[in-house]
Amino acid sequence: MSKNAIVLAISALFLAASILFSITQKSNYKKALNSIKQESAQVEKIAALQQLWKAKGMKSKVEKVLNLAPASKKERLAIKRGKADIKLNSLTDRELNKILTKLSMLPLQFKKLQIVRSGEEFVLECLCVW
Repeated sequence: MSKNAIVLAISALFLAASILFSITQKSNYKKALNSIKQESAQVEKIAALQQLWKAKGMKSKVEKVLNLAPASKKERLAIKRGKADIKLNSLTDRELNKILTKLSMLPLQFKKLQIVRSGEEFVLECLCVW
């Protein structure tokens, strides 16, 4: 074999390898691009759902429910940005049921709910988050 044939064979082999490399890189780029498009669409969808289901005006809604109980029965009432710490004393059974029903109708998560009965009166202690 002559030197020219060897150089020609090596250059043809190098050309074939570079073409295969180029094809695989393009297909990997297209796969990555499609993956990124899908992920960005999912992020946009999640953001839209979060905005739709976000608890708007929860502080005022919780305050409205707690106004059902007289001020003398409110021992502790701390409503912050995303949570409410509530302790109500000397509630009648009707007041307790009304307050718990209204609170349960709101999109709240009860982290702590304790009801203590003493005779005909109830003590409600609750920690809610939204």
